Formats: sequence, C-alpha cells, structure tokens
Amino acid sequence: MKRWQQAFWLSKFELLHSKKSIFTLLFLLVPNSFFLTVSIPSYLEEHFMLYDIFFLLIFGVAAIWAKPKEYQYQKIADDMWAQPFTVFLNQLPIPREIVVRSRFLIYFIYSLPFHLAVLVIMYSFGPELRQTLPPLEFIAFSLIWLSFGICYGSVYPASDSGDKVTNVKMAFYAFVLLGSFTLLLFAVPYLSSHGLVGLTIMIASKWPIISSVISIIAAGVSVTFWMKYMKNHMNKLDYFQ
Repeated sequence: MKRWQQAFWLSKFELLHSKKSIFTLLFLLVPNSFFLTVSIPSYLEEHFMLYDIFFLLIFGVAAIWAKPKEYQYQKIADDMWAQPFTVFLNQLPIPREIVVRSRFLIYFIYSLPFHLAVLVIMYSFGPELRQTLPPLEFIAFSLIWLSFGICYGSVYPASDSGDKVTNVKMAFYAFVLLGSFTLLLFAVPYLSSHGLVGLTIMIASKWPIISSVISIIAAGVSVTFWMKYMKNHMNKLDYFQ
C-alpha cells in the first residue's frame, strides 16, 4: 500500500497540470453518454455496427485522447517514441516500480471514472436497458466493459516507457490493430447473430457471476503483466543510444 501511496504522490505532478484535459473529458461525457443512451433501443432491436464501433472507441481510446499533448506518447528522437515525462522520471533517483505504478494510476484516474459514469448514465436514463438487464446482470455487463478498458488500456502506460519504432514497424502495428478490430466487428455478428455489445449483454444476462469473475481476473492479469513488462523494458532500454 505504501508503494501505491508513493506512486499517487508522484502522479499528482502530472495530474495538477492536466486539469484542463480532465474538464475536457467531463465535457465529452455528455454527448457520448447521450448517443449511447438514445441509441440503445434501436440497437437492441436491430444491431448496427456504428454502435459497436462507438462503444469500442469510448472504452478503448477516448480517455487517453484527452491527455495534454506534452504527456502523450510521441517521437522524442530519431526512431525513439515515448512519453517524455516518463523518460524524465526514469532519470531521477526514483524506484522504477514507483514510476511504473504512477503511470498506471494516471491512466486509471482518467479512464475508470469516465467509463463508470458512461455506464451509470446509460442505465439511469435508458429504460430499455434496465428492462433488458436487471441490476445483477447490469453489474456483470459493466464489469465486462470496465475490464476491457483496463485490459486494452494497460497498453498505454506500458508503452509510455518508450520503444524504437520505425515507419515500417508503426505501419505494421497500425495494420494489425485496425485489422483485429475490423475482424472482430465482422466476425462476432457472423458467428453469433449479435453485435459486439449485444453479445456482451447476452453473456451478462446468461452468466452474470461467471462473466464477472472472468472479467475481474482478466483485468488483474493484464495489469500485472503490463506493469512487469514496463519495468523490465525500462531496465533494458537505452534512451540515449
């Protein structure tokens, strides 16, 4: 617990300079939640892919886009990409474990309240969703998507440590990422006759306890893996080579 407290203290430096971005994120909360809430009746009647894409964007990338430019992942040398503030902290006499934990704390502070608020607004103002998902099942549905945000989003703080990325490597990553999402969006309806969000609604309805437990375990494993990866990566990387 003491290490997390130290990591939070370290995180406050960046958070204090990110107030405008946090307010921007709160501003984005209104139209995003409004679209998801008013569209859910149509989506439940007839799946349309735009809803799935928007849901993926909200829980995958929306929170991280709001960060100030100076704290974004960016090019810092010829082929070196990293988050400059993380590189700076790595040069200071601060245990790397504290640096790593602080990077993950910042991501969670950005993403978890935002994602949770979107889900609560959808359920509070969407009677059709309440009819489809009773409270226990809605908690399971929320855990599935909160866990998705943690599993996918943990890549962001882990990548802040930096890496050498050529244009070819970046194009390959973009191709794999877009290809994976495109395959997912088309494969799920083809195999299950549900959209991606619809499939998670069905899973939460049928297996609320099992899906909740698996989601929590998946989120825990993902955070543990990426924190360990980031720490090891920082030990190997030479930023001045």
